[in-house]
Amino acid sequence: MRIVASARPRLVVAFDASSVSGARFARALSRSRLSTFARIELPPGALTPSALGPNVQRPDAVGEALAALRRRLGSGSGATLVLPDGVGRVVLLDTPEGTDDRAYVRFRLAASLPYPAEEAAFDVLSLGRGRALGAAVRRSVVEEYEQAAVGAGFTQERVDLAPLIAVAGLLRRGAGVHVILGDAALSVAAFQDARLTAFRTRRRDPGPGEARRLLEEAERTALLGGGDGAVTFVGAGARDLVQELVASGSPVSLGSGGESAPDGAEAAWLAGVLS
Repeated sequence: MRIVASARPRLVVAFDASSVSGARFARALSRSRLSTFARIELPPGALTPSALGPNVQRPDAVGEALAALRRRLGSGSGATLVLPDGVGRVVLLDTPEGTDDRAYVRFRLAASLPYPAEEAAFDVLSLGRGRALGAAVRRSVVEEYEQAAVGAGFTQERVDLAPLIAVAGLLRRGAGVHVILGDAALSVAAFQDARLTAFRTRRRDPGPGEARRLLEEAERTALLGGGDGAVTFVGAGARDLVQELVASGSPVSLGSGGESAPDGAEAAWLAGVLS
C-alpha cells in the first residue's frame, strides 16, 4: 500500500458502500486536470466497508459495476485503487527526530489493531515538522478490493485510502476544519497555520440530526487541535448536509471538487487529487 502524496494518479478506481467511482486525469503544469469522471451505483449491501472484513459481500454485483465503470473510463491500466473510509486505522502521530516514519507507525499502531500485526499493511503520509498520518489495513481486506478490480480488467498500480488522499490534497491548501465523508465512516481534519493539528475518525450515524452532530464534531476537533478557518464538508452526502446547515444559519461550505464534476463533491478522493 502506497499513499498518494507527491505523485498524482492518472487513473483512479474508488470503492464505497453505495457505489464504485473513478476518474481519468491529464497533467496540466503542476496540477491534475480531470478528463473523465464516472460513478456506478451498487445494490444495497453489495459492499460493506469494515476493518475486519469481509467487505465485498456480493462479488457478482461489485464486478458488474466495476466492468461498467471500466467501459466508461476506457483502458484500465495503471489504476490507483482507493479504499473507503472505515477499512483502516488512521492516526495522527508525532514522529521522533531521526526515526523511520514507517517503522515508527508500525510500532505505534501494532498493539491497537483488532487482529495480529502480521496481518496488517502499514504505511505513512509524512506531514513534515515531526508529524505523520499512520495507516494500517488488514491485508485480507486489501486483497478483496484488488481481486475485484483485477477481475473487471483493471491493472493495479497502487492502493490508497480515501481519507489520506483527501488530506494529501488539503495539505496543499492547509487551512480550516474539514469533514471528510465516506458512506460508512468519516474523518475530521483540523489545520492551524497550514499544519495538521488534529485528525479524528469514526463510523457515520446517518439520519435526523446528522448535519448538526457533524458540525459539533468539527467544532470539537478544532478546539482539540486549535484549528482555524471555516468548516468544509466533502464526500458522500456533503451537498445535502451543507445545504441543511447553511439554511439554519451555520457558516459552512462545500469542499472543492464539485465544480469539476457533477458528483465531484460526493467523492472526497477526487477533491484531494484536484487540490
